[in-house]
Amino acid sequence: MEISIRQADGLPAQIEQLAALARQEGYQFIYKLIEEFQSGKNRFDQSGEFLLLAYDQDQLIGCGGLNQQWGDAGVEDRIGRVRRFYVHPKYRQYGVGKALLQHLEKQAKPFYSALCLNTEQKGAAGFYQKHNYVFVESHPNYNYFKYLIA
Repeated sequence: MEISIRQADGLPAQIEQLAALARQEGYQFIYKLIEEFQSGKNRFDQSGEFLLLAYDQDQLIGCGGLNQQWGDAGVEDRIGRVRRFYVHPKYRQYGVGKALLQHLEKQAKPFYSALCLNTEQKGAAGFYQKHNYVFVESHPNYNYFKYLIA
């Protein structure tokens, strides 16, 4: 296994295969990533935004993006939102998700003081908690949050 993480300029053709795999697991959000990217609704191209792709040699095995999520009224801190985070099932438990998330957090630090995300999946929730994301019960826009330390 030779894992590399690259910032995406566009969507590779292999994203369709990853989306189909995600759909088999009951996740539609990779298709939503493709749809929003193609329509221009979300290309991860605003200041502090990016989409990362994980590869095993030349095979796409994961993705994860970061969008702006402005703080609540009165909060001056800028918050980044982790979006469309997915790892091929065969590559879970091998550190791919951890490497992808750490790379995303490192790139986020110059732009954001904290990151947030929303997940209802127990497996994903456990993954994020293991990486110091805290469950937030009452926020309307996200349910996990982590302060970034510079």
